[in-house]
Amino acid sequence: MANAIPPGVADAIGLLGGAERETWEDRLFEAAYESPSGTRIRFAYEEVRRGFTLRGTPFEFAGINNAYVQKRGYGSRQYPMRVFFWGTDHDRIATAFEAALLEDGVGRLEHPMYGPVDVTPLGEVTRREDLKGAANQSVVEVTFWTTTGVVYPRATTNAKSEIEAALAHFDLAAAQQFRDQMDLSTASLRANSKATIKSFLRDVSAALQNASDSVAEIRREVADIQDSINLGLDVLVGQPLQLAQQIVNLVRAPARATLGFESRLAGYQDLAARIRASAAGAPAEALAAGAALTFRTASVANDFLIGDLYAMAAVSGSVETTIRTEFKTRREALLAADEVLSQYDDLTAWRDQGFTDLQALDFTPSQVDTGGAIQGLSAAVNATAGLLVQASFSLSPEIRVVLDRPRTIIDLAAELYGSVDDALDTLIENNNLTGDQILELPRGAVVVYYPRT
Repeated sequence: MANAIPPGVADAIGLLGGAERETWEDRLFEAAYESPSGTRIRFAYEEVRRGFTLRGTPFEFAGINNAYVQKRGYGSRQYPMRVFFWGTDHDRIATAFEAALLEDGVGRLEHPMYGPVDVTPLGEVTRREDLKGAANQSVVEVTFWTTTGVVYPRATTNAKSEIEAALAHFDLAAAQQFRDQMDLSTASLRANSKATIKSFLRDVSAALQNASDSVAEIRREVADIQDSINLGLDVLVGQPLQLAQQIVNLVRAPARATLGFESRLAGYQDLAARIRASAAGAPAEALAAGAALTFRTASVANDFLIGDLYAMAAVSGSVETTIRTEFKTRREALLAADEVLSQYDDLTAWRDQGFTDLQALDFTPSQVDTGGAIQGLSAAVNATAGLLVQASFSLSPEIRVVLDRPRTIIDLAAELYGSVDDALDTLIENNNLTGDQILELPRGAVVVYYPRT
């Protein structure tokens, strides 16, 4: 049976109307990269590939085969390239190519297989010269990413102020949503909710201890807020608006520390994971394990809503962590953006499943997610990712060098940074060098450095 090719596709590839047949080799382009400043550098290549991520969330239901998949667009296409330069000036051309990759802004990749595309070089760049085994050539590895050319569709005069405004909107909306959705009408429900809140307070202490302990002032602030919640919980449980505000303040307090952004992001990720893995974070399992009584279903819903508040606050903490951090390298900024987006994606998938499970309940307050809180959080996350990506263009990229001979860190620092005294510690720290490595690095070792722009 012949393959069925849609007419439009067939026209595009020249298979209708008796068009002259051509081979894939005839459809190859010249490979080159044009930097944002207009410098065009041709290069040779061997294997090529590209990839992209289809975004979405699968929703699975107990007793139902297969899953409902909600698609949410797709990510940037990535073009990893291993490019070759040879001849008497191969080293100079490779150096010019590196300089082109370091330019800020959007360049143009003339891909040999997939055609011209607007791109931004991103991630690790590796260059090597095998002077003994493959002399007379330089090899550079880099990944190009497609980009819209703008951070986000709407413009803003101050991205940081926009993020702070979105966080303020989230704070108010989360507290109001918590007040409106919680069922605290009986003493039993209030007692159950207090126990769940205290359980999550312990998770906050465990997950964020390292982050909050790094600064004495933050450590005292966290302790004060936690004490006020614990000691006043009997009163606060009757004032859910104030209780929610206190919880958000507690979770976000470590974000205001000035040291160790990695530990803070890791702490917030850990806190969110603890919440999702808790009994309160899985309402379907809790409902299946108990009788379908009004108190039982109400307490399960309350537990999930408490967990939801803590989990959203954790993501907002990661957002505030990033906007209070002065990133030194492009890699740090992009990793932070990826972490914040990943935490938000995990949150939304978990929330969607949880609220779907709660729709099986017979009472209404907990079944509806009004969307106010998550909308504010989404705006903050998106603006943060955009700010970090934009900022990364002006930060030092990470470059990896494969040593072609044994080197000392002294002459390597002089070559890579142009100085020794103020670069040795940077080189040692960035590469985690210890022991004999500080005395001499062997041939073939991979060294990471961040050029000073």
